Amino acid sequence: MTSEYRPLSRRTLLTAALGGAAAGIVGQSLFAGAAVAAAGRKKLLIGSVDPLGNGILQLADPGLTGTPTVVAVNGQPNGITGSPDGLRAYVATIFGPGLSVVDVDGARVTGEIAVGGFANDVVVSPDGKVVYVATGSSGGGGSRGHVAVVDAASGEVRARIQAGLLPHTLALTPDGTQLFVGDERGKGITIVDTARNAVSGGFKTESRTLQLAVDPKGKSLYVAAPRELITFDLRGSKSGSTPLEGIPGGLAVHPNGTFAVVSLYTGRNTDSQLVTVNVNSNKVRTKEVNGKANGPLAMSKDGGRAFVLDKKNRKATSADTSTGKPDNSLSTPNSNTPTCVAFVETA
Repeated sequence: MTSEYRPLSRRTLLTAALGGAAAGIVGQSLFAGAAVAAAGRKKLLIGSVDPLGNGILQLADPGLTGTPTVVAVNGQPNGITGSPDGLRAYVATIFGPGLSVVDVDGARVTGEIAVGGFANDVVVSPDGKVVYVATGSSGGGGSRGHVAVVDAASGEVRARIQAGLLPHTLALTPDGTQLFVGDERGKGITIVDTARNAVSGGFKTESRTLQLAVDPKGKSLYVAAPRELITFDLRGSKSGSTPLEGIPGGLAVHPNGTFAVVSLYTGRNTDSQLVTVNVNSNKVRTKEVNGKANGPLAMSKDGGRAFVLDKKNRKATSADTSTGKPDNSLSTPNSNTPTCVAFVETA
């Protein structure tokens, strides 16, 4: 299975900057010639959208200081992830081709890939060779979405895997052999064997799957559901649960595997919460109010900082994960609504 590809023209980039559609385009050299960065360079990537549906990506200092570089992307960003080497960002979008590739240090879109449907989430294999994109159907009529499997070197869509009704959130094991797919409509998780690009199993959940994460040792799957963080083994057996005081909007697991960070919507008239959960004891470790920041969440590579989006006040907040206390924020430009966030660091 292939996708059409050609270099991005000046007209295409202008169309993207203005929010127009440029479907089915892939840069022939998506990853060659990326700007070289010194090891340890860190960036916070914040996707946002204006009222007309035009999307941008902010390339910010993780300290949330200074003025971020802004890159136009084609359509509303729904998910972001970085390549393992920290040089590229993959932006899942709606209304455009579905996947934009960004040279982080060059601050430019290098290609666009038509993945089919409205892209919801995106993850990259540990070796950086494969990009997985969860998409909802663009056809309506109750038709199902899929997971697009993209070759990172060529931009070719190698497979489209039917995984649930509406694939919404993704998580990969550290070795890249299993992909877990959360279904936005159904109460269940699909397991994909990435060697075969085929569904290998799945299991039902009692509640909707809002966010997914796999622990760094590859032994547990964490499912953020309404008012609950649930622990499963990788076969789908439930092994623990932690009550939460709201609806999770973001989830990340610390690199040492001892705790998870969750952003929570607690109600229209109450402050959001940023909580850390001891995943061994299934108990809340810290709980701090965080204004209206209850959206998607990213964690720094060392696990020391958590970044949460505040869609109502149009900003990203930052917190120390050891205490859970928010201590800084950065507004989006032109009152754009922030939609997704990721942290990248060069090896």
